[in-house]
Amino acid sequence: MTDYPHLDPALRSLADLSQRERIERIRADRWVDYPRAREALARLDELFLFPKRARMPNLLIFGPSGMGKTMIVEKFARAHPPVFDAASGVHRKPVIVLQMIPSPDEGRFYHRLLAVIGALPPTRATLGQLETQALFLLGEIKPRMLVIDEVQNLMAGSNREQRRMLNLLRFLGNELRIPLVCLGSHEARDAIRGDAHLNSRFDPFGLPPWRYDADFHGLMGSLLRTLPLRAPTELGESALKRIVEVTGGVTSAIFRLTADLAVEAIASGAERITPADIFERRVASPTPELAS
Repeated sequence: MTDYPHLDPALRSLADLSQRERIERIRADRWVDYPRAREALARLDELFLFPKRARMPNLLIFGPSGMGKTMIVEKFARAHPPVFDAASGVHRKPVIVLQMIPSPDEGRFYHRLLAVIGALPPTRATLGQLETQALFLLGEIKPRMLVIDEVQNLMAGSNREQRRMLNLLRFLGNELRIPLVCLGSHEARDAIRGDAHLNSRFDPFGLPPWRYDADFHGLMGSLLRTLPLRAPTELGESALKRIVEVTGGVTSAIFRLTADLAVEAIASGAERITPADIFERRVASPTPELAS
């Protein structure tokens, strides 16, 4: 076994795996640490520990598709997994994550929420029955945070439908006395602004596209240390600027480009990514499953 000092210590043994195994590792989802993600996680931790009160603080994480919003929340949820309370016989779920339905509809939203917490709604249930069941079960599960992804879907409805859904979100936050975390595009921010009372409780946290700066250097350094290549990759200023250019600064596109180049480096036997490899690329398509 070789030391591979250019890799993270915990991942160095991966470089001794076969080509096929290393390529599988590169293609798999993985967490890459960088300052803005750490800041987002810190904000989520702060909300998670916030004591219950009548007016709870909320967070809106917004930015273009592919900037890593979903991956940040998934990592946070993994850090707070469900636990079984033997005394009550109930599985507590500290963090509930669900996706906003494609168009605003209160009944469909409650159906989605019940499905996420593992409950079947009554047959032909009225909206009131769905609400009662959801609140009862949430009271049993005792979540500390409710996360709603793709909040910009609210904009697909009429003004009246949007207001009703925004009222529902405000009601849930007030009734459960837990923080709401909403994720979405810039349109998500516009959707939340549609309710003055709700908007005043949401602290916006943007994830803008990457620029060539110190933070991007940090991202690329962290990313390259996770790739099980047997030789170190050294990229200068021009190559890094080129990565920003061809990916539009979108996190998922940056991950996809780097993964493709790493796979090619393994297949060719080069075992490193070179500036020439990057300049030969025209564009990298964003991959939401890597960083949405």
